[in-house]
Amino acid sequence: MSAKKKDSLKPVYLITGSDSTKVEKAMHRLKDRVIKESGTDLNVDIFDAATEDATTVVNAASTLPFGEGVRLVLVTDVGSWHKADKDIIANYLAMPSESTCLALVGGGIRKNEGLMKAVAEAGQVLTYDAPRPSNLPAWVQEQAHDRGLKMAPAEARRIITLAGSDQRGILGELDKLATYLGRGEVSMADIEELCWVSPEVRIWDLTDALGNRDRQAVFEHLEELLADRTAPTSVFYSISKHMKNLCVIVSAKERGEDVMGAAAALGIKPFPARKLSDQSRNFTAASLQQAVQILAELDADMKGRLDLRPDLALEEAVAQIMDVV
Repeated sequence: MSAKKKDSLKPVYLITGSDSTKVEKAMHRLKDRVIKESGTDLNVDIFDAATEDATTVVNAASTLPFGEGVRLVLVTDVGSWHKADKDIIANYLAMPSESTCLALVGGGIRKNEGLMKAVAEAGQVLTYDAPRPSNLPAWVQEQAHDRGLKMAPAEARRIITLAGSDQRGILGELDKLATYLGRGEVSMADIEELCWVSPEVRIWDLTDALGNRDRQAVFEHLEELLADRTAPTSVFYSISKHMKNLCVIVSAKERGEDVMGAAAALGIKPFPARKLSDQSRNFTAASLQQAVQILAELDADMKGRLDLRPDLALEEAVAQIMDVV
């Protein structure tokens, strides 16, 4: 009897957290369990808190299920409810239906709110937080492993560069690789061939190559961008911003200040900040000041000071920067 009680569904769950993939998995597991135990999907009611009020949800939760099992009342986007709706749910949880499992999904419920306390007393709060930026490459490797893929840290970081920190985007790229490659090791060439690379990411590749003082990669990326008809002005502004950020980082470093703190003051997120910190080892503040001066001259040239095509002016300026830095 005790084992059965332990395994039984609780009257209420709050499924929340920044890891949207795990939140969705938990929600689907709960739904699949109710359907399996009751033998029908008629015992599953799904509501969106953005469009349905709490009274409607409580009425559904108070309805007896069909046949065996329990009724699942699943509510998404619970953070959009106002206090009055949250209070209605909290009052219901003081004496919840024994034949219903209420699942509240989403963020926006603070720890000191009455609804959070009511859920904790009557059921369970399930929190799934996304990995920290510093742990994201390891998470990508784990997700790749789950799909039968072997991925080195450099390849994992490349996936993050392409998809950003959006977990759905990352998983989409991993699914694409798994579909085309099957099982085995993922190379950088596989990623470049199969994953979508936006013009914005190609510009990041260029600025990273500049930061790493990789002359060959710089001009390869620059030619790719110009061949894809990326506006030279867009490339110029990205290079200018990157070099100015490096100026700030290197100057802070030469003053003995915290590099990551200087990056944070610029509004740069941890992952790109670490890249800037690594790249700062390749420069002095004086050489970067020369690079910024070259870019200032380029700005005037691209605005018509010289009768020269913008793409050619950009290429000449980049060549000058590589010579001084």
